[in-house]
Amino acid sequence: MANFTVAIPDDLLSDAKVAAAKAGTSLNAIIRTLLEGYVRNESAPLTGNYEILFRYSLGQISEKDAVEELHLDDSDSLHALTVQAGLPLPRLSVEETAAMKKKFGEMIDRFGNAA
Repeated sequence: MANFTVAIPDDLLSDAKVAAAKAGTSLNAIIRTLLEGYVRNESAPLTGNYEILFRYSLGQISEKDAVEELHLDDSDSLHALTVQAGLPLPRLSVEETAAMKKKFGEMIDRFGNAA
């Protein structure tokens, strides 16, 4: 088995050692497990619901579309699933951002004309 050196902030190393001790394992075992998972996930395509959640969290599909594709009742369920999947909190899709920008511009135009 090979050894390697990695540079990380001192506080992160300290916190990681404490977390490993609490879990009854070694920091080496945690890093190995995380790297194995990363490599496995990088070499396999995303499938099913996880792919939908992943695309949603990146803003590639809208909240409405994700709710529909996952057959959920509401956006609260979508947000909960996204967090449970360990994904970043959702961002607005490109289309939603463009719509907000347009709407905001229209509001500024109206406000400016009313003054």
